[in-house]
Amino acid sequence: MKLFISLSLILPIVVTIVLLVPQLVINSQSTGVNESLTNSQPIEPINLSPILKFEKVKTIPNEIHVGEKFSISATVVNTGSYPVTFIANLCDSELYAMFDNKVGELNAPECKMVSEPVILNTGEKSIVQRISDLSGITYKALEEGKSNAMVVLPYTINVSDDVSLDNQVKNTFTVTINS
Repeated sequence: MKLFISLSLILPIVVTIVLLVPQLVINSQSTGVNESLTNSQPIEPINLSPILKFEKVKTIPNEIHVGEKFSISATVVNTGSYPVTFIANLCDSELYAMFDNKVGELNAPECKMVSEPVILNTGEKSIVQRISDLSGITYKALEEGKSNAMVVLPYTINVSDDVSLDNQVKNTFTVTINS
């Protein structure tokens, strides 16, 4: 009987402790999270557009005739707030163009040289070229007339040492193919 009375007195205390301790732990953790959120610095929004712009796009040579191979050249400028990187070597440039049916794209041997990415800071300019027969792609004029194209350059926005974002710049241009 004494055991029953002892258990009936101790059991409610144990149950109360078991029910309250997890609640105290949860409240403690919750308060810790709220404090860290309150003390954290606000995150600044990142303005990503436009970062890199084509200033000028042209062909090499300037005058193209049916049956001739040609290359493309573009001047790009960093108009954003962050440095950008891209590959702009004559051998392994990432610059490319998509033409209509008046220009053919032929596979060519790729140069095996690997180059360091170009780093373009805010306000700086660079010339990027895709040279036929060196960079794995050869452009060839197939038909006389005006050919519409889209030039594209993939690049990386370097927000910080830990954050970089892939992007690309595109622009349309026209090539005149002579007979």
